[in-house]
Amino acid sequence: MENLLNFIFIGRSGSGKGTQAELLKKHLEEKYGPDSVLYIYTGAKLRELVGQKEFLTARLVDEKVMKAGAKAPDFLAVWAWASRFIQEMDEKKNLIVDGSPRTILEAKMLDESFLFYGRKKVFPVFIDVSREEATRRMKKRGRPDDTAERIENRLAYYEKYVRPALDYYKTESKNKIIQIDGNPLDPELIHQNVLKAVGLKR
Repeated sequence: MENLLNFIFIGRSGSGKGTQAELLKKHLEEKYGPDSVLYIYTGAKLRELVGQKEFLTARLVDEKVMKAGAKAPDFLAVWAWASRFIQEMDEKKNLIVDGSPRTILEAKMLDESFLFYGRKKVFPVFIDVSREEATRRMKKRGRPDDTAERIENRLAYYEKYVRPALDYYKTESKNKIIQIDGNPLDPELIHQNVLKAVGLKR
């Protein structure tokens, strides 16, 4: 699995990292085939859990994370992607992780996982947008969970938890962060910049 490509998308809520992850998935599938990418969005896994109301964990995630706009505990975030690694990791598929890591602990566990699977080409992609632009985008998209209080909570935990994870990639991890300006209002332009930065386009 040494030559397979592995991408981690990091950024503020509202940065457009999900859009960029999906554009990259499409690019890789066009280049390598329709079943060439394992795409993992940790938020989707947690939302799926919330729908299973018979579980106490689901009810607590709904109350303390989703409705509060708070960060999920590390053990749940790791479970969200690790369970899919365990069940779906494939020696022929590239990998995209969208929405993790959000803490140093998660970043270290991802690095450890890549080492375990022998995946050496790892690209942590940081979609960098200003706090003001992220706020504007979340208000504009109008999701039910994008209330003013939850938006503020998400932006606050980014500063508290995600920034230290970015610093980890800059200073300790051998997988160095790739910083992309996410402020332009042109997703395709940002996508092209991502491709250039990771060597998929010259």
